[in-house]
Amino acid sequence: MKKLVYILFSLVLVACNGNTGNKIDTANKTVSTQNSALGVFTGVLPCADCEGITTTVTLKENHEKNERTYILKEVYLGQKSNKPFETTGKWTIIKGTPLDPNAIVYQLAVENDDPEDSDVINYLVVNSNTIKLIDDEVNEFDSKLNYTLKKK
Repeated sequence: MKKLVYILFSLVLVACNGNTGNKIDTANKTVSTQNSALGVFTGVLPCADCEGITTTVTLKENHEKNERTYILKEVYLGQKSNKPFETTGKWTIIKGTPLDPNAIVYQLAVENDDPEDSDVINYLVVNSNTIKLIDDEVNEFDSKLNYTLKKK
């Protein structure tokens, strides 16, 4: 009877799975999503003409489509309008910086209306819970200001 209940439970999970995009491995009892969040990092970054920029970076990976996407939300503190700015796009992993050839950098592609005006935003992986904003040439900023975002 226990075996029958387990089989029925497994079939229900598999049937439900078809609509959610999740993969379920009943033998190991693990669940993974097709488009899972690699991490959500947040913090307040420096701002030249405001009190700071509350920044949230959500990195996602879709293993079936071999695609990485991001959502970048920014709120400029101390401004008349606290309307969040949201940017979405694709990101990649690059290896190495001028100071550390083994460093890992998450590079967010920022697409504009003019493809030749496209830009990138680079985040150095400090550890599994921290990333740090760095410049376009993958150098850390020469500043004592805090450029780190922490994983939620």
